[in-house]
Amino acid sequence: MKKFFAIVAALIIFASATTTFAEEPTCILLKFSNDTRYKNIDSAAVLSDLVIEKLLASGKFNFNETRPIDEDIEAKLYDVKTRELLNLTTGLQNKNLNPLFEGQGFDKTQAQSIGTADVGQIISPSITSAIGNAHGAQYLIQGTVINMGNGTWGDIDNPSKEISAKTSGIAIQTDLRVIKASTGEVVWRKIVTGSKSKTLVRIDVFKLGSAKLTADIYNQALNDAATKISAAMIEDLNAGRLFAK
Repeated sequence: MKKFFAIVAALIIFASATTTFAEEPTCILLKFSNDTRYKNIDSAAVLSDLVIEKLLASGKFNFNETRPIDEDIEAKLYDVKTRELLNLTTGLQNKNLNPLFEGQGFDKTQAQSIGTADVGQIISPSITSAIGNAHGAQYLIQGTVINMGNGTWGDIDNPSKEISAKTSGIAIQTDLRVIKASTGEVVWRKIVTGSKSKTLVRIDVFKLGSAKLTADIYNQALNDAATKISAAMIEDLNAGRLFAK
């Protein structure tokens, strides 16, 4: 009998979770882009994988794909802008100035790039809707690694102090957006920073810990960034601020 009631309770919990989950709009996570000078390091791809793993584990998002989608909106938007520039050049050659003063470059509601797109601005709907339709998603989650660096601070080498310390750390900053696929509108944006540090402490002639930066510290910084990204998205999802209904 106890086993029967346990099964019934589990089914009720599952049904409730499924109902809540189904109420959320469909979305996909695009592979993060990297706008830092460390483009030879695959930070964006690793961060994308970590973020989607954490969002999927939360059970709060209606993902149509369980892996990051390799769609570069920035490159596609660049192609659109290039075509607009060619049309502008043709117009100027024909002494037609309308393309210059009527172009999207003068429309503040139109995002000129992914990196500058703010809430309420429109990213080319032809691009976003095509991606959304291809993957059956109403919303696109897009992220860009905008800053990544390391530093060291402290006074471990000061012999006049009986106790001193030196800390080294790595920080990763990401600019996140949620885009409504059908319209290209940016409905949510947040900048999130993750970090990890290590400290070396000297007490007289004894040293404790280490301030040496390692690959493990770098991976922990990425994981911290992914944890904070997923936490920020879950918090705003629960508050009704993430998706435009």
